[in-house]
Amino acid sequence: MQLTREELWRRNDIDLRYLIYGKELYLVERCVQIIRERAKNNDYLERISLTVTHDFQWETFVDQIAQLDLFGSRKLVELRLPPSGRPGAQGGKVLSECLNAPSEDNIVVVIAGALESSIKKSAWFKAWNAKAVIVDNPEMYRDEFRGWIRNSLNRGKVAYEPDIVARLSYYFEGNMLAAANEIRKLVAGNDGSRITVDEIDRIVADQARFNVFSFADSCLAGNSARALRQLTVLKNEGTEPVLVLWTITRELRTVHRIAFAVANELQTDAIFSKLRIWRSRQKVIQQAARRLEVNGSAVIMRRLARADRILKGRESAQAGNIWDEFENIVLHICGIAKGVI
Repeated sequence: MQLTREELWRRNDIDLRYLIYGKELYLVERCVQIIRERAKNNDYLERISLTVTHDFQWETFVDQIAQLDLFGSRKLVELRLPPSGRPGAQGGKVLSECLNAPSEDNIVVVIAGALESSIKKSAWFKAWNAKAVIVDNPEMYRDEFRGWIRNSLNRGKVAYEPDIVARLSYYFEGNMLAAANEIRKLVAGNDGSRITVDEIDRIVADQARFNVFSFADSCLAGNSARALRQLTVLKNEGTEPVLVLWTITRELRTVHRIAFAVANELQTDAIFSKLRIWRSRQKVIQQAARRLEVNGSAVIMRRLARADRILKGRESAQAGNIWDEFENIVLHICGIAKGVI
């Protein structure tokens, strides 16, 4: 049974099998905490925590969920899957079997990060989807993240200036755990006075986290300020330049094809379908294609080819280094820098 995290939090019932997963790890842990509290309130007083590693013995898990004797205490068993989210052939079989006639003496919570689509097609996942409570916690995007910040502040019953939500979102985007910790400190240390933007700017450090895909979307949308900030964060976090180059190049190839189709009055739906571009992303790609047109996108493709030569040591970066080269490419994609190569 698929539930949203809000539905899980509102439920009063206790279930015997849960699968909690998702990219937003803070929310995954919040869901697990809710289940712990609910289990304790229902007299599941013992908590066992297991983590699947390369040498994990699945018999350990089987023993923990075996039927207890008359004097045994009821328990909550937490099983954390490896970062890949794959339990392996034996693990998949064990997980499927533990759904059959589950004992009311134990609750099992399987915990994982983001799961690939291939995992969701596996036999064990389908079995859990049919017989257990499943909660996905996908990454929060800007609007939803701001709503979460606002709700967190309101639950803390603190007064704050209207711009506080946007400011906290700026400082903590992509880093929900750090945001939660900061809001907790703001609430705990508040003396009843109104939290101001100046106070936030004084005490909060920029802890935003980004990935190359959100960076690429900012470039395509023409949001130069956001794209350059994301590029700086990626650089400071040690992101490999080749990954940045690969991401931008992949997106610009699509933009160039769409720009060519538009210029020649061809249908773009077939191209998006062939390239398997999600409908939610088609708008921003079309936006970039209209802004750059065929000639502009061709120029950027040549700049990206030069960046590739720089990374391979075949050419020197005119601006100084590869990250400076990326900055110029970002400005060009956003429609600020012009020129031909």
